[in-house]
Amino acid sequence: MVAGRISIANSAWVRSIALGLILAIALALPASGRAATPADEECLTCHSEATLPRSPGRPTATAYVNAAVLKASVHASIRCAQCHAGVSGFPHAERLPAVRCETCHAAIAKTVSASVHRASADAPGCAGCHGSHDVQPAKRLGMSPCAACHADVSRDYASSVHGMARTHGDGEASTCRDCHGSIHAIRSNRDSTSSTARANLAATCARCHADRELMTRRKITIPEAVQLYRASVHGRSKNPKAATCNDCHESHRLRRANDPASSINRTHIAATCGRCHAREAHDYQISVHGTAVARGVTASPVCIGCHGEHRVRGPADPSSPVAAAGVGRTCSHCHEAEGIRETYGLPAGRLATWQDSFHGLAARGGSPAVANCASCHGYHAILPSSDPRSDVSPKNLARTCGKCHPGAGEKFAAGAVHVATARPEHPLTMWVRRLYLWLIGLTIGGMLVHNLLDFSKKMSVRFRQHIGAAVVASSHAAQEAGRFYIRMTPGERVQHALLLGSFFTLVYTGFALKFPEAFPFSWMARLDHGYALRSLIHRAAAGVMVGVALAHVVYLFNARGRGLFRDMIPTLKDGRDAVENLLYLSGLRRTPPAFARFGYIEKAEYWALIWGTGVMTLTGLMLWFENLSLRFVDKWVLDLATLIHYYEAWLAFLAILVWHLYYVMLNPDVYPMNFTWLTGRIPEEQMRHEHAAEWERLVREEAAAEEAGSDSPGEG
Repeated sequence: MVAGRISIANSAWVRSIALGLILAIALALPASGRAATPADEECLTCHSEATLPRSPGRPTATAYVNAAVLKASVHASIRCAQCHAGVSGFPHAERLPAVRCETCHAAIAKTVSASVHRASADAPGCAGCHGSHDVQPAKRLGMSPCAACHADVSRDYASSVHGMARTHGDGEASTCRDCHGSIHAIRSNRDSTSSTARANLAATCARCHADRELMTRRKITIPEAVQLYRASVHGRSKNPKAATCNDCHESHRLRRANDPASSINRTHIAATCGRCHAREAHDYQISVHGTAVARGVTASPVCIGCHGEHRVRGPADPSSPVAAAGVGRTCSHCHEAEGIRETYGLPAGRLATWQDSFHGLAARGGSPAVANCASCHGYHAILPSSDPRSDVSPKNLARTCGKCHPGAGEKFAAGAVHVATARPEHPLTMWVRRLYLWLIGLTIGGMLVHNLLDFSKKMSVRFRQHIGAAVVASSHAAQEAGRFYIRMTPGERVQHALLLGSFFTLVYTGFALKFPEAFPFSWMARLDHGYALRSLIHRAAAGVMVGVALAHVVYLFNARGRGLFRDMIPTLKDGRDAVENLLYLSGLRRTPPAFARFGYIEKAEYWALIWGTGVMTLTGLMLWFENLSLRFVDKWVLDLATLIHYYEAWLAFLAILVWHLYYVMLNPDVYPMNFTWLTGRIPEEQMRHEHAAEWERLVREEAAAEEAGSDSPGEG
């Protein structure tokens, strides 16, 4: 070992002596005998010595050149003196002019001069990235030159989805160059022309993420991310500070959403969005949702659960999940999901009870101003009702409801907000609903049975007449024009027409509120301001109906009105007529009863109309002027009024449809229509058949009038 060290030392002394002899000979030669520029071999005679100092004043800096490295570089064919200008003799001057790469790379030098790496005190210079003698092609260098100056960024990139993909051999994963552009033309992100400027970042990311073929090939989870972002409130914003890709995903430390350290991991979403939306993030973090996420309840909604991920839309956008009309559906994604409700003990039926309330119906019908979930529970600082800070805390409920219902006061707190009319927890509405359902079923069912019997009997009579087995005087289809009796005066016909028009208008516009998505009504909901139009028409029709009702009350004070009212009073005879008529229709009696001016059918319709008009007017006024109503009654009274108004409407509509329209249109005796409501007259044969007792009375009065020498009172 010692001998080896002596041998190495002796060898170094030999090289030093040889180098000294060469220098002495070179100095002894005349200047004209030296070469103008030394050959590379001459340069390496000195610069191949590893301990050769760069200058006497810098003993630690070496001027060593590794010949093997130089030979392997892209500059292997370039002579030393081509780069190191000023070497005109041997030995050369102690300080040589700086190497000027632009001598050969003028175009690149010009590009670099406009880049962020242009010559400055801290700029790396060409050698800083490419090296001095070991210059390598850019593909071989990769991103290592960037790491020399940007160590922190390089570490972040290495742990990112792009860096990890590169590590695992994915040659398509993005590198520095893919985002920052050509290595020589890199510009500061403050430069508006830079590919990493805020205004250009989406387009930069789109080079890869808008390539559907690439997205499919790489199995990217959200292949339409760029397109969705461009359609978002962020992508369309003219605000230069509007969020762009790296605000959410970060610039270099971009990680997958399932990475706990990722800025887009569910546990970090609120903090990420809070970089721009600090107040909203604070409110969310104290909310029932934010505290649940902090406890590890990952199913609890975060910002993107309500607002969306890339296609974030503002509440003014009708298609937004947080638009007034869409909030209910958005909240229901969790609150109506059976698995989530069962797991976390959430109450059921919240969406259904809201949708069936006036608020929900109005929202479904297109009202832009009606209260939705957020109107009561808040937007971001959503707290349970047990929290005294909550908008739906009992002590705050009056103030919350008072935003839309000024003056409602404590009446709102006296009733449940989400009323389930079919559940035992609200017994009053449950039993009223059941009562109405039974009433509707029995009433309309009885009408159907009655009409079926009537239709069967009359069709049987018609058939026997057709085959000549009987001659029936009530066959109005074949009767000739004869005498007519006045059944309705012009004033009565006007009342009937206005009642008819207002009733069916109310039915249509009322059901349009209840079933806005249904085919017959959806066109109105789709109209701009369709909800307001529906409401206006409904209330106008209600005004007409109330006006007709008041006019009818006035009409009852004249002679004919008093007579009509007197004839409409139910009597024991009406009960006997009903029984006898059912026996006749069932084939258990040979002849029908003789009805007076109004039979039990007309009387039932008249008094049902009076009852229905009163109920609908009272409940309708309470709902129309709900703010005023809530100053005097508790909210549960208004809930009951809503229920009664709805089911009374069904009862009235079905009764008119099944009962009244049958007798004036589908009844075989008058089909296709009884035109009395238009002409006011009824043929004598029809009068004798349908109102035999009234016809006999008129005949007697006519005979008495003839004896007295006057005109018949019933003839028109």
